[in-house]
Amino acid sequence: MAIVKLNQLVSGGPEADVFVLLVSREKLTTSTGKPYWRVTFRDDTREIGFPIWENTALFPHCDKQWKAGTHYKLRTSFIEDRFGGKLEIRRIREAVEADTADGFDPNMGIPHSRFEPEAMFNDILEILEQNVSDPGLLKLATFIFTRYREMILVCSAAMGKHHAHQGGFLEHTRNVLWTTVTLARRYQVVLPDLDPPLNVSAAAVGAALHDIGKLRELRQTPTGFEYTPEGNLIGHIVLGRDFVREAAEELREKDPEFQLDPELQLRVEHAILSHQRLPEWGSPKTNMTPESLLIHYADDIDAKYFIMKKILEDTPEGEEFSDTKNSMRTSIFKGIFHGSEE
Repeated sequence: MAIVKLNQLVSGGPEADVFVLLVSREKLTTSTGKPYWRVTFRDDTREIGFPIWENTALFPHCDKQWKAGTHYKLRTSFIEDRFGGKLEIRRIREAVEADTADGFDPNMGIPHSRFEPEAMFNDILEILEQNVSDPGLLKLATFIFTRYREMILVCSAAMGKHHAHQGGFLEHTRNVLWTTVTLARRYQVVLPDLDPPLNVSAAAVGAALHDIGKLRELRQTPTGFEYTPEGNLIGHIVLGRDFVREAAEELREKDPEFQLDPELQLRVEHAILSHQRLPEWGSPKTNMTPESLLIHYADDIDAKYFIMKKILEDTPEGEEFSDTKNSMRTSIFKGIFHGSEE
C-alpha cells in the first residue's frame, strides 16, 4: 500500500497509508444527547478534524485507546462533503520506531519554521556583533543566548496569532532585531540632535531580548505549545525582565571584567517591559525611550504581517476579500486577479 501525505489524499480517491499525529480528541454530545468524539489528525502538510460517531466501529477504540499527542499509522481514504473533509479509517495502529524506514518522523505534525533554526540563531548573534558597540551589553545578550541556546532553537513566539511554531521565537526575534537596528541607524542620521542620542546598542539588545520571557512562558507538548504556570500567572514581559537581571547579576559575580552601565541595563529592561506599549495589550509600561518605541513598532509590524499572510492564505480562491472573522477584525483585500503580472 502506498504511503502518502494527508495533502495527497483526494475526495473519493483510493485508500492509502499515512503517518499522522493525533492532535486532539474531545468528547461531545449530539443535540439528542448521544456521545461522539471530535478528533483532529495532522501531518506536516495538512490538518483534518472530524467526528467519530457512537454507532461506528471506531468509536470504542477512540473512546478507550486513542491518545492525543500520539503518532499513528492509518490506512484510510478521504471524503469531502458539505460539512467538510473526513478520514474514512479502515486500519489504525500506533507508529513505531521501525516505521522510520517507511518515512515516519517522530517530529512530524509539529509545525515548525521554514527557516533553519541554527542559521537564524547565528544571524541574531551576527547582527548583535555588528551593531552593539557597548561591550557590557554585547556580553549580556550573548551570555543569555548561549546559556539558553537549546530552548531558543525550538521555542515558539506565541500560542496562536503569529509565529506559533517551533523556531517561531527565532524567526520573529530575527525580524524584529533587523528592523530595529535598520530604523535606529536611519534615525541616527535624520535626528543627529536627539538629546540624549538614540542608543543603537540598547535598541539592538532590547530587540533581541524583547520576547526572551517566552522561554519560561511557554513549554512544548507532543501536540504543540502550552502556557506554563509562570506564563499564566506572570507573563513573558516580566519574566523577560527577570532574565536580564539574573544574567547581569551572574556576570557581575563570576566575571571580574564584566561592566555594564546601569542606565543601559535600565533602558533594555524598559524596552522589554514596554514592547507591547498599551495596558490592554498586556504592557505594564508604555514606551518612554526612543529605543523602546522603535522596538515596539518593529515587533508590531512583524506580528501584523504574519497575521495578514495567514488571513490571505486562509481566504478561499476566487474571493476578493477575506471575511472579518480574524484577529485584525477587518477584511483583507486578496485582489481581483490574485497576483500581478510580471
